[in-house]
Amino acid sequence: MKSLLLLLLGGLCGAIATVLFFTVDTDFTGNEADGAGGGNISLVLTEEALATLLANELPALPGFGDRPVVEVTVGSNGVVRADIVVGGLGVGFRSAITVNPNIVDGKLDLEVVDASLGELALPEQVRDALEAPLRDRLDSLAGGLEYRVTSIRTT
Repeated sequence: MKSLLLLLLGGLCGAIATVLFFTVDTDFTGNEADGAGGGNISLVLTEEALATLLANELPALPGFGDRPVVEVTVGSNGVVRADIVVGGLGVGFRSAITVNPNIVDGKLDLEVVDASLGELALPEQVRDALEAPLRDRLDSLAGGLEYRVTSIRTT
């Protein structure tokens, strides 16, 4: 009887070990195919933070003056729209740019969806004015280590 019990216990342990061997990920790497992430840094920027960031970067571009007024709205579909007012009362110029945040080769990439900037600047220049400080912040959070952006969430 004792031998039969030991045989059953050994068989059960073998079956459990086989299942664990084929299901446990020993590399501890996340599956990045679904975009669910697996990283250890989260960067959260509100609409106000994005507006301030862009307003601080735009004066470096010609045509935007010293203090452009920027209002950012994140749509339900994840696209980011920045409305920009340049100038003062009565002589102001209203413009806008819409970008879609994407991941390309593990890095943040803002795709220009729509832009009505007139003669102020090219859409790519405004996109770069927003994208560069975001990438700089991600680089500083990584502390010089290699990283991959695996997920972008907007609310």
